[in-house]
Parts: sequence; structure tokens; C-alpha cells
Amino acid sequence: MENKQVEIILRNVQEIGQKLKGQRNFKIDQKSGIQDLVTSMDKNTEIALRQCLREVTPDCTFIGEEGTQEMSKKVWIIDPIDGTTNFINSQEGYAISLGYFEDAEPVLGIVYDVASETLYHAFDQRAYINGIQVQDLPEIRSLSESVWDAGMATMHKNPKLFDLCRITRGHRELGSAALAIIKVALGKLDFYVTENAKCWDYAGGIPFLKACQGTYWMRDDFFVCTPNLMVVARSEEVLEQVKSYLK
Repeated sequence: MENKQVEIILRNVQEIGQKLKGQRNFKIDQKSGIQDLVTSMDKNTEIALRQCLREVTPDCTFIGEEGTQEMSKKVWIIDPIDGTTNFINSQEGYAISLGYFEDAEPVLGIVYDVASETLYHAFDQRAYINGIQVQDLPEIRSLSESVWDAGMATMHKNPKLFDLCRITRGHRELGSAALAIIKVALGKLDFYVTENAKCWDYAGGIPFLKACQGTYWMRDDFFVCTPNLMVVARSEEVLEQVKSYLK
């Protein structure tokens, strides 16, 4: 992928995100339950993303939360709105997330924080925020100094995680996997745990994490479209310590 292609894609993602911001006239449906929601804006946003990506990378296929799922040598993995519940309730903490892979290797990762209009992307092993390369990161903290993220469903499936609340500085629940990964990468969180990650939840954020020298572990293959247990951390030491609290 060439720099010119990346620039076009980033510009299109921002434009699509700006149209999404502030939208209130949309239909809401349940998927698996009251906490698993999808809106007409999820579907419309994915259609718009696919259209612009197909123009720039015509020989690719797509895996998307709201559309068809077809793995190939060149594939885009798309989450049109990561953090749909936050979006529905007019809260911050939702993002457009997408990653481009060739031969199962990350080429480009994009996470656009719609509410703050902040564009995160990773390309050629470098991480950028609004086009400016990330240079300085905070020092890596120990487990006891950590502030971390995990949803309540993940906590209840792995009850030992509640013990971490007592021995760390703080627990948060952002409601967006993509943005949680970005925060870990930038040292605003120290680790993130989820029991329910699907490839579109992390495909945009993991390339950014790796470009910031972060690390991750998954129970299953990276490209699965079914719930996957995942830990994201700033250091291997903390990652291994957190894994000991999982089932």
C-alpha cells in the first residue's frame, strides 16, 4: 500500500465519521440481547466504508461486523461503530475501527474517535495521532500501579479479575475495545481484558498497539469472528501476570 492510498483512506474515514457524529435519527435493533445492539447507522457506515475502500483497494475482500465475511490474501476488517451502546446513549467512547491485512499481516490500522474527532492510525510500523507521529510514551508501570479496563461480563466469567481491583490502582469500563486498545498503547491504560473480542473489535487497534511497542495475547486465532479471550498490555511482564487471573 502506498502513502497516497493511506492519505485517501484516512480522509474518507474522517469524513464518514463526521457525518456519524451527532446523528440521532436512526433505528435500533437487538442482536443477541438487550446489551448487544445494532443501529441503522452501523449498517450505513459500513456500506460507506466498503464503498470508499473498494475504490482505493479494488482487489480486496471484507470482514465486517454488519456485513459479509470473506477472508482472502488482501482483506479489510471493519467495525463501523465500536461502542454502539455509547453511540446510542449520546456518550463519548465510540469509534470507527478498521484494519487492512495482506497475507495475514497488518498493513494499516485505523481507529477514529468520533466524539473527539481524533484519528489514530498505524502504518509502516509507526503510530500517528491526527497525522503526527507518536514519539514519547509514559514509563511502563507495574501491575500494582496499573489502571485497566474490562467489561462486567468479562469480570463475571473470570471472577479472579475482581481480585485485581484490590491490588491495582483502578478499574475502568470504556465500552469500546478499539479505544481501550489505543489507550493501552499510549499508556493511558496499562492493560485491557475482554472475553468477547471478535476480529473487527481489535483489527484497527492492534497495529497501533504494536507500533507503540505494546503486546497482546489471544486464546484463539486472530481472525476469528466468534468471541475470543484477549489481553492487551504495555509490557510482557504485566501481560503474563494478568493471564494468571483468567480461567
